[in-house]
Amino acid sequence: MEFFIVANSKAAPIVSDTSHFFAEGETAAAVRDLAVAEYDHPAGLYALNVYASADAYHKKQDPLAVWRSPEAMKQVVR
Repeated sequence: MEFFIVANSKAAPIVSDTSHFFAEGETAAAVRDLAVAEYDHPAGLYALNVYASADAYHKKQDPLAVWRSPEAMKQVVR
């Protein structure tokens, strides 16, 4: 299956960089894990979301899988 990924770097040095790309895998979780492992940015990864499609992302549907850095987890309102 093909999934749409949105990844944000840690602030480098002022704002984060956002990247969008497609990836194939059997599940959203498998694609998430691979994208996290292969993410390459000098500032590191801040957050990553996996969507069913680019259309799902633009329609603001919930992601199928997420990854958050420890810094991002501190920002989560509980």
